[in-house]
Amino acid sequence: MGGRRVARPPSSRLGRLGRLPRQAAFAVLLVAALATGRAVEGLMPVDEETGAPFERPGDVGDRIETRWGDVEVTSVAGSTRIEDPSGTPHLTTGVYVVVEWTYTAAGEPQVPSYVAIRDTEGRLFRTSVERNPYSSGGAAQPGIPRRLAAAIEVPADAVAGAELVVTLQSNPENHRRDDLAVVDLGLTADDAGAWAASEEPIEVDEPADGPGAAS
Repeated sequence: MGGRRVARPPSSRLGRLGRLPRQAAFAVLLVAALATGRAVEGLMPVDEETGAPFERPGDVGDRIETRWGDVEVTSVAGSTRIEDPSGTPHLTTGVYVVVEWTYTAAGEPQVPSYVAIRDTEGRLFRTSVERNPYSSGGAAQPGIPRRLAAAIEVPADAVAGAELVVTLQSNPENHRRDDLAVVDLGLTADDAGAWAASEEPIEVDEPADGPGAAS
């Protein structure tokens, strides 16, 4: 008797994959995994966005609350001349922006070490020991206001629209996902012109603690 031929069902994709050489099968799986990874990556925010600092905005006179404490700018002045807390004079061909502000630590003794002016173009001008006096007075005790002052040298064209940027860590690489207090100083082109022409020295005060430091 003749044997009956049984039709073989079409092989599935998985079956075909199973008969591929091991290296070829691995390559197929790797390509699929990479494609899936790119698709997921496209749905996720880029690293710069996920690691960006949290800006806490405010104006002069506002009490800005951050994770590490409260910041309140109390006054802003400017000139081409200043005297630092030790009495040393400083002169600039631009403008010294002198900002007085209070800081109240939250949670533990600490004090902001990053203080900068940011202009409307995004340029940053930081405090420094030599040219831009700022003394933090060491770690401030939680709940006790500390009066601080910073003098920052900037070009005259950086004054209008300038902001004060304050945070704990001095290294910008450590600002990821941390709070930044950002204060609109309310400055105009008229302020820039007047301060660029002023030769009246502004005294930069030492830090001071206590109730008198609060507004």
